[in-house]
Amino acid sequence: MIEVGVLGLDTSHPEKFASLLADRDDATVAAVWDSGEVRDDAYADSFCANHGATRYADPQAMIDAVDAAMVLAVDWSLHRSMAVPFLEAGVPTMIDKPLAGSTGDVAAISAAAERSGAPLFGGSAVPFHPAIAKLGEMNADTVFCSGFGDPFYYGAHLIDTVRVLIDADWSRIEPLDSDGQVAAVQFEDGSTVTFDFDGSETDGTFAFLSVGERTDTVTIESTAAELERMYGPFLDGFLAAARGRRDDRRRLIDGARLLLGVQVAFEEARTVPPDEIEARSAAMTIDSSPFLANYEPYY
Repeated sequence: MIEVGVLGLDTSHPEKFASLLADRDDATVAAVWDSGEVRDDAYADSFCANHGATRYADPQAMIDAVDAAMVLAVDWSLHRSMAVPFLEAGVPTMIDKPLAGSTGDVAAISAAAERSGAPLFGGSAVPFHPAIAKLGEMNADTVFCSGFGDPFYYGAHLIDTVRVLIDADWSRIEPLDSDGQVAAVQFEDGSTVTFDFDGSETDGTFAFLSVGERTDTVTIESTAAELERMYGPFLDGFLAAARGRRDDRRRLIDGARLLLGVQVAFEEARTVPPDEIEARSAAMTIDSSPFLANYEPYY
């Protein structure tokens, strides 16, 4: 039995993931810590009672009590401080999207995982949708994709998905419009991707056109049914990481740097190479407080 520690109850993910794990016989949520930024004490106590978990006042106090950790707080500025102690202790760790809000945080998370060898998992669940998995078999060399919502928080869905479809690091970001919503990205294997982060809020869909050995399209709606289709495989991946059978560090770290690089390209209206994002260190930061101030969980 894999005993999981949950850090952050802000989003709908903790409840959904805990419920899915409860349906399995190989994993359970055993420990919980919450910042109180979004949920109140009554919610946290009820969550623990419903799932038979112990609530901790200090997240690091649960390190020795769990086999794997899920960092699920919506405040991405906390992800580094939450995840690094677990990674340094060798605990396989999932970090929800977006991985982090600064290049310094991304580097620290990567270094902690590399030093200990602890598997790193997480990001968006969209790449684990069965329809996306089929696209991944096409060896795409050109991809067009569209998303909606906040270009950083929800933009991670597009970028994480593309990093699964294209197994190569990015090499160049070029903004394509004056409004800072569309960008072209080149990858080291010669692939190119066009990202449109300004899709219809009303439709609430993520759409992908992949051109490779075949040409195909996938549209994923923001419905409960579609979420169910991706969450199961996503948790399968997490539990594989918890058992030491997979490690997504390379794609997650490259995707996190790409997400930050896109913000630079839009804000400064110019082409951005990866070495510049590396050089900016902690000075390159996306403030989470405006998003957090207006955030409301689905349930």
